[in-house]
Amino acid sequence: MNHFSTIPALGLTLAIPRDRAHNLLEQQIAKGTDLVRNKVSTEEAMEELKRNNWQWVLDTCAVLKEVFANESVALYFSSSVYFEVSVKLNDFERDLDEFPSIVRGRVDRLRAFQRTLPIIPEPPNGDFILAQFHPRIYAKTWRPFELAQYGPAIAAAVQELEDAVKQAVTGNLAEVGANLMRVAFHPDDGLLRDPEATLHENTGVSELFSGFMERYRNLPANSVFEIRETARILALASYLMYQVDLRTPKSEEEKIEFELLKDEDPPVY
Repeated sequence: MNHFSTIPALGLTLAIPRDRAHNLLEQQIAKGTDLVRNKVSTEEAMEELKRNNWQWVLDTCAVLKEVFANESVALYFSSSVYFEVSVKLNDFERDLDEFPSIVRGRVDRLRAFQRTLPIIPEPPNGDFILAQFHPRIYAKTWRPFELAQYGPAIAAAVQELEDAVKQAVTGNLAEVGANLMRVAFHPDDGLLRDPEATLHENTGVSELFSGFMERYRNLPANSVFEIRETARILALASYLMYQVDLRTPKSEEEKIEFELLKDEDPPVY
């Protein structure tokens, strides 16, 4: 159960297998190193190098967003690098002094990310394991589960499932808990019933959701669960979450365009 797992001390998460993450970071480190391998001799070559650096930064940010689930890693990589400012007045000579430090600073950041990979759990291997746990359920429950806080892990899964159903019905229902599930999945007129399924099938789904809520919502504070039972409950919550996904219309994500990125001459670092 390692999907989208987190190292709390570092705040880093892996979204892809560790070996693939290592290879992708190694490629970007090599590309960054190549930028400062040879010293340029003309202003035109320096301008070309700046453009290549800008593209490398953009490409590396995309890679970091693929490697880590948290986008703050890419933001940190692309943020300003501290270096000793050159006192030379000529722009070209100043670039010769400062540019390598800027690139090497970001390469060092990539190497630091790469060194942390061995202590960051990787996603599960195999579609069978991955398919059992819904990302939303795992994101909410992995921390208490790893700390052996099984009651809180189950409570978090129940709350996440209830929130997902409320989102799916777009706030049109005032009920909560088991009553919410009965109304939302009512076989006759429930907003989340399957119109192509039979009455018995929709009734079964409605009772499955409501039964899960009746059993595990509002658990007593002294409830005791063991690890295997908890894992099975979380797997059931994941199955129910996937059922909600199947009954929720997929909406296209809003695309946001930043005017800064439309400039013909964007900053190179």
